[in-house]
Amino acid sequence: MNGTITAKSYARLWLLATLAVAAVFLLCLLCGYDVLLRRVTVGWPAAELLESRMLRLIAAAIVGFALGAAGVTLQALLRNPLADPYVLGISSGASVGVMLWLLFTGPLLAIPAVATSEFLRQLLACGTTIPAVAGAVVSCILVFVLARGRQSNSGEGGGGGGAVDPVTLLLVGVVISAINGALLMLLNNIAPGGVQRSLLNYVMGSINEQALTWWLIGTVILVLAGAYLPVLLGSRALNIGSLSDVESVSLGVNIGRLRTLCFICASIMTAAGIALSGPIGFVGLICPHICRSIWGADHRKLVVTAPLCGAAFLMAADSLVRVAQFSSNGELPVGVITALCGGPFFMVLLKRKGAVG
Repeated sequence: MNGTITAKSYARLWLLATLAVAAVFLLCLLCGYDVLLRRVTVGWPAAELLESRMLRLIAAAIVGFALGAAGVTLQALLRNPLADPYVLGISSGASVGVMLWLLFTGPLLAIPAVATSEFLRQLLACGTTIPAVAGAVVSCILVFVLARGRQSNSGEGGGGGGAVDPVTLLLVGVVISAINGALLMLLNNIAPGGVQRSLLNYVMGSINEQALTWWLIGTVILVLAGAYLPVLLGSRALNIGSLSDVESVSLGVNIGRLRTLCFICASIMTAAGIALSGPIGFVGLICPHICRSIWGADHRKLVVTAPLCGAAFLMAADSLVRVAQFSSNGELPVGVITALCGGPFFMVLLKRKGAVG
């Protein structure tokens, strides 16, 4: 996995993957539900729809990129093909943080001074990124500490410098995710009527162009870039970290430090995406496996292709949601589409892992 990759081939990989995402973006931009004509249209959108459709597609691309990058990072560090921000409870933790923010700031939007101030409204919208990161990091720490604590107490792993049993981690993640889900329902239940509907739409995992602003998009991009760059620059270390702890240490990698850094980066990337869309599952599970089947297990390639694959996948899924709006009673959350794709995918992976084990 640590063979030579020339600068030319690396640049070509970036170029080809980016062009593929750009092509998907253009196709999705040209196809969608026209709210003015009340029908599905194919072609360049009207000026009234162009900005909102572009804003929504860019948001979908950012969310898919973030979840794809977080997924490939977690799978490498945990040596677990089932690892995913949604499955491990990181997504739901970020959602709890955002819902707390929306719950406390929702009434502020009813204040005339805030409602009439564009700056204050933009500031409240951009503020969702901080509680999302906080919620994701807290859930990540809980999952990691509880899973590692059980392994250490059982005496397994040989004291391999922070080793985590994949099955234990998966089980702890499911429990934390269930707890976060209960908290989400509790917060939604105690929310006032005006805020409750927006919270419910957020929990279902949807991209709402009415809640998006260029300020929020810019803030999320900055946060995402800050968390993604360490993973990109440390992709060679990810190759080594995906080996056993003993092998990683013998090759000069501080596995405990690498695992902590990547856990934090994956949590922040997940939170950045969730700040825009709510909890959308299985993107971080599906896309790394698709790219691994095409480009192999070299993480220097996967940390490039998996996020871009996630961007293309979620843009396509969101466009399908917009088109399906024509034949349904309202718009489906995009999280429904990703769950319908990811649920069977997860079961197949789980069956294969059980057969191998």
